[in-house]
Amino acid sequence: MKIAFIIRDLGHGGAQRQLVLLAAGMVKEGHEVSVLHFYDGPFRAELEASGVRTLCIGKKSRWDLAGFFLRLVKVARSLQAEVIHGYLAESNLMALFLKLFCGFPRIVWGVRDSQTDAHLWGILGRLSFRLNCLLARFADVIICNSQAGRAYYAARGYPLHKMHVIPNGIDTGRFKPQPRAPSQTLTFGLVGRMNPMKDIATFLAAAALDPHAKFIIVGSGDPGYEKQMRELATRLGLDERLTWMPAQDDMPSVYAKFDCLVNSSAFGEGFSNVIGEAMACGVPCIASNVGDSAWLIGDKAQIFPVGDHTALAQCMLSFQPHNPRQRIVDEFSVAKLVERTTRLLSKKVLWLTTGLGSGGAEMMLVQLIRGLPQFQHVVVSLTAGGKHATALRAAGIPVHSLDMPAGRPTLSSLWGLFKVVRETKADVMMGWMYHGCFAAVLARCMRFKRVPMIWNVRQSLYDLKHEKRGSALVIRALAWLSWLPQRITYNTQTGAQQHEALGYRAVKTELIPNGFDLARWRPATRRPGLIGRFGRNAPMKDYATFIAAAKLITQQRPATQFIIVGAGTEELEVPPNIQLLGERHDLPELTASLHIAVSSSGFGEGFPNVVGEAMACAVPVVATDIGDTRWVMGETGRLVPPRDPAALAAACIEILDAGLTPDHAARERIEQQFSIKSVLQKFAALLNSPRRAAASPRAHAPHPLATPLPHP
Repeated sequence: MKIAFIIRDLGHGGAQRQLVLLAAGMVKEGHEVSVLHFYDGPFRAELEASGVRTLCIGKKSRWDLAGFFLRLVKVARSLQAEVIHGYLAESNLMALFLKLFCGFPRIVWGVRDSQTDAHLWGILGRLSFRLNCLLARFADVIICNSQAGRAYYAARGYPLHKMHVIPNGIDTGRFKPQPRAPSQTLTFGLVGRMNPMKDIATFLAAAALDPHAKFIIVGSGDPGYEKQMRELATRLGLDERLTWMPAQDDMPSVYAKFDCLVNSSAFGEGFSNVIGEAMACGVPCIASNVGDSAWLIGDKAQIFPVGDHTALAQCMLSFQPHNPRQRIVDEFSVAKLVERTTRLLSKKVLWLTTGLGSGGAEMMLVQLIRGLPQFQHVVVSLTAGGKHATALRAAGIPVHSLDMPAGRPTLSSLWGLFKVVRETKADVMMGWMYHGCFAAVLARCMRFKRVPMIWNVRQSLYDLKHEKRGSALVIRALAWLSWLPQRITYNTQTGAQQHEALGYRAVKTELIPNGFDLARWRPATRRPGLIGRFGRNAPMKDYATFIAAAKLITQQRPATQFIIVGAGTEELEVPPNIQLLGERHDLPELTASLHIAVSSSGFGEGFPNVVGEAMACAVPVVATDIGDTRWVMGETGRLVPPRDPAALAAACIEILDAGLTPDHAARERIEQQFSIKSVLQKFAALLNSPRRAAASPRAHAPHPLATPLPHP
């Protein structure tokens, strides 16, 4: 990802420090990061040392406006950034103004406080604040570093649905506990610039109520305010117990002087870097209830009301030493900051699927979404419900069900799709299964923008007569529309060839087979004589052939038991030795317990998941030669013709007679050629560069891992 940050200056400050940490962390993750700054500063050298490109625009004065903006546009255009990220108010405005001139990149605003102090800036400050509130709706994403800041700015017109909270990151490698000489006297320290918002007066007043402690104040800033605070300290009789220090570079050594850090800010504190740094150094903190200090500290007993010096004094008098470092390591590290920001700024993928029921295609979709956390995912299901919808929502993935009756789009469902598309503003659209691909075409039209679109076809196609009338119409329509997507991905070689023969553009073809999670699907204790058939009750699964074969097997091997698992299978009529288990959620365990796994599909099977899952469990497979079953199985298991109960029964009896022998070659084949890791890598590359040319555009070119195709 190419990202350009914009900030006013690179001088000492909390926002600048966070930018340095974030930019350096993103470079380590492989992103191309640039920082545009109006004025120079000491952090520039640190940024460049970490591999971040810095460009100083050189704003000459307050009134250097037109020339400055032209220079900014020229530099920003040269970067060709995918994301322009402003840091603080005036930089946010500049980022937004650049959108029109830089090819409409995603514009991100950075809100770094919980309450503005624009009233202290004069007319221009107030004007800037009003302008930010007015134009915030045009930013694509707004990142706040505190929950308090999000609430404050949302109440002043910022669009709440675009606002996200990503707390600051603390460099736990730099800020860590240091040795400290033991002392009988507690030392309370305050760190912050000399500014009324830090409310140093409350700290001094509280200090006067604690006669046994020592105090340190560290910071520089407004000389007039500092003079007032020093005079107040003298009047309160604190001169002998109070040490004043200017701003320091070696802050870990400063924190090592404290038993406890106090933050007495009156307003404007979003996420306090000082509190986070002190806690990372093992120094407990007491803070006013401003911004997210209470959330950061995590202990209400260490929080006092703003301006209440008596309550602060009580907190200091009752203070008990402890080490709060682990909380920072777990929740507020730089690694967490980079991870959260990268995910939020990453490409947004809109998945449009026919449904989220119990089929193999739906299961593969869920595996992909969970396995690609570097993208933002939004899922639209044309039909209602489905067990995978619940699982995705539990994982924090937005799922929108259009509740469309099967094969019958309604005005309400189309309006629902329109709203999701307009709100999501996806960078890539992925159609999943036929109706999902057709919905992706509609969604792209609703987007009013040339958004890359990818189709994913999940089955083979021997004869349209086997399909429902509505599905057949959609399949033919997609052939005519196949010039629209950037890529058409297939999970089977056979399916790709068959769809190309129907008119799907061969130049768009990309083959990505299914992948299997080998940690989930693995060998276990098996039950002798147990044969299983897994799959939903649908004509293509041809349960009639399996049941007929089971009867033939029972005649010769009466002790054999059978189970059928899948949605709707409870309706099948079967003999007593076949158990109908319906839809189950323990498929890995059930699969691993089988003596033999059977796939009896008569048509339409693309890449049979049940075959690959059984192979991963080292369970011998007997399957019909449909779709890419031959490719998946290789030299393992037994292949039989479709709709041939006698051949299916004979193959099963042959394996039963061989005893309870695990098929290690089958698992090895899955490990080498169909692991979920390799599939995730291919989809990640595709989503990152959907317009790239395929390495081998025609599916029937020999696949490097494939055995010969089962059908010419």
